[in-house]
Amino acid sequence: PTQSAQIEAGKKVLVLCATGRVGKNVCLALKEAGFDVYGTSRSASAILVSMGVTSVLANYTVRTDLDRALAETGCKRMVCITDFFLAAGNSAQKEEAQGKDMFAAAKAAGVEHLIFISVIDADLFPKEVTHLVSKPILEKFLKEKAGVPFSILRPGCFFEDLNEPSNYPNPLVKGKLSYLSKCENGWPMTATYDIGRAAARQLLQPDVWLGRTMDVVSWKGTLAEMALALEKVGGVPVKAGLAMSLLARRFFLNDLHQMCLYFDAGKVKATVAQFKEEVPDAFSAEDWFRHAKYANGQPIVPDVVPGVH
Repeated sequence: PTQSAQIEAGKKVLVLCATGRVGKNVCLALKEAGFDVYGTSRSASAILVSMGVTSVLANYTVRTDLDRALAETGCKRMVCITDFFLAAGNSAQKEEAQGKDMFAAAKAAGVEHLIFISVIDADLFPKEVTHLVSKPILEKFLKEKAGVPFSILRPGCFFEDLNEPSNYPNPLVKGKLSYLSKCENGWPMTATYDIGRAAARQLLQPDVWLGRTMDVVSWKGTLAEMALALEKVGGVPVKAGLAMSLLARRFFLNDLHQMCLYFDAGKVKATVAQFKEEVPDAFSAEDWFRHAKYANGQPIVPDVVPGVH
């Protein structure tokens, strides 16, 4: 291929699960960084088109669809994420198999840089945190057996979980902020938009990042500090509290309960300062709320048109 063709190919990146809450913001950040972004979706996606992303009809959990998506787009850069709860149906074994299919498809297509979105401290959580069991297995496989050039991103807890009624009863409403923990030791929080900016950083510096891992911690703080941030941005008093009692959390959501205990123990060593060496303007809690909406679709800041962030 000509030098210009090689340059163009280097700008192309395929984002799997592009219409998910992580995928959309990864697409947005990569587009803003100057990449030619392609995103998989099971149906035509207006939101991807609105961002200037080329929508690729494909089920990212089906190997033949992945092979076709890579062949049709010619992408040699790929960002992938696995989904324990939805795509894998709460099965760690199925999630592991789906991840390995992604890696195999990338190898077969001659992908030159695959980014796997894992989770912070993936190998340190107790086995009772079942929704994270497959992440360290996939990281190990990627490092030792996958045979594809890679880097890894390890985000913390998503700010988006502050408004996730499908996981537990905590829709974000005006004047109230609820979560599964009070985060007394300061939880590592991540804006999904910053995952995209971290991916751009790795893709733009392959000589630095291939074979390496980046912790993605946008901000650290307690639930009370998050509430103060929301109060400052939204302009109304905010009451913070638990989405459910600790007893109910343990009984009904033991998987997430065990994860909360790990974070509450303050064991995460990754820092915001480390991440800001790569993404200096990483989103704080105020930044995230400024771009967010309440559960009813109303922008938190009335005179700001929220982006995908």
